[in-house]
Amino acid sequence: MSDSPGTCVVGLVVFHGVEELDLAAPYGVFSALRRLQIEAGDVDLPETQVLTVTRTPGIVHGANGLRILPDYDFTMCPPLDVLIVPGSGEIGEPTVPEMEEGGLWEFVYERAPVARYVAAIGTGTFVLAKAGVLAGKRVTTHGKYRSRLGRFEGVTVSDEPLVEDGVVGTAASGAWGVRLALGAITRLWGDSVARRVGRELDLDVA
Repeated sequence: MSDSPGTCVVGLVVFHGVEELDLAAPYGVFSALRRLQIEAGDVDLPETQVLTVTRTPGIVHGANGLRILPDYDFTMCPPLDVLIVPGSGEIGEPTVPEMEEGGLWEFVYERAPVARYVAAIGTGTFVLAKAGVLAGKRVTTHGKYRSRLGRFEGVTVSDEPLVEDGVVGTAASGAWGVRLALGAITRLWGDSVARRVGRELDLDVA
C-alpha cells in the first residue's frame, strides 16, 4: 500500500500471451486519472502511478503480437493499491502456460490481501481463483469458460459481463475493461471522480 491516502499505485500483471485489450483498457482509464491529477493539480484526485509487472525482466509478447516492456518484475514491484490481472488470448483454453506457473499466482496470492482493490479481466479470473482470492465471491469471466471457473470451490459464477463483489471486480472481456476500471475508481474515490475520468475519456458515466 502507498504511504499516503492521496496516492495510488496501480499494477497490471503481464505475461507471454496476455490479451492486449484486457491490458490496454484499464491501463488507459487509470492513465486518464493520472493525467487529470497532473493537469489540474487537484488535491481531490489521487497521485496515480500506473505500472506493469511480470515474472522475469524482459520483453513480453502479447497474444496478438504486441511487444511490452514491463516496468518491474515480481521481486522489485513496489506495494500496490490496485492489482489487475488481464486474461490470455489462448485459443481453446482459458489460460496460457505462464498463468499456471507458481510465480504468477503466488505473486497475486501475496499482493491481493494488502491491495485496496483487486480485479481481473477475461480469463485473468482463473489466476485470482487459483490464488484463493475468489473464495466466497460472485464473479464473472469470458462466456466460453464460465463453466470451468465454476469448478473452483466457493466461487459463484455470474453470466453478467461485469461483476463487483466488495473490493474484487471481474469483467468478462477487455471490452468491459473500461467500465471495470471506472467501477474501481468509483469504489475508491467516489462517483464524482469517476465522472471526471469518464469526461476525460469522452464517456458517459451514469
